Amino acid sequence: MGRPLRLLAGLALGAALAITTSAAAVAAQPTPPTIEDQHDRRLRNLRAEQAKRTQAALELFRAGERNFVPDPDLISDVATPPPARPAPVPAPIVPRPAVGVVASLLLGLVGGVVGGCAALAGWTAATRRRLRQPASAT
Repeated sequence: MGRPLRLLAGLALGAALAITTSAAAVAAQPTPPTIEDQHDRRLRNLRAEQAKRTQAALELFRAGERNFVPDPDLISDVATPPPARPAPVPAPIVPRPAVGVVASLLLGLVGGVVGGCAALAGWTAATRRRLRQPASAT
């Protein structure tokens, strides 16, 4: 089989695979109204749960208001304010001496150059064309 026929066969095989996988993906997807219905149903359930929690919290709060009896000891303590504390003095901000910004930048630059050279060498080794050797006549 010649080279053009192999290329044509590979192209046909690739097109057939692409068509079958895309057809299977289209057939496997649910229709958009189904997705929207599921989304709406989930939102309704979420809102109903939030409403139930809000109602329960409100009932608990109102029950606490109805059962509230002020303690006379607490009322007398509220009348006397607590003693004022002095404001804390913040510590001065001092840069750390062990951090070398310039050294970090240079190290990053050297690492980038070395990595780029390695990537370029790998790319050239992978894409280098080999010269055809004539068959030996021996």
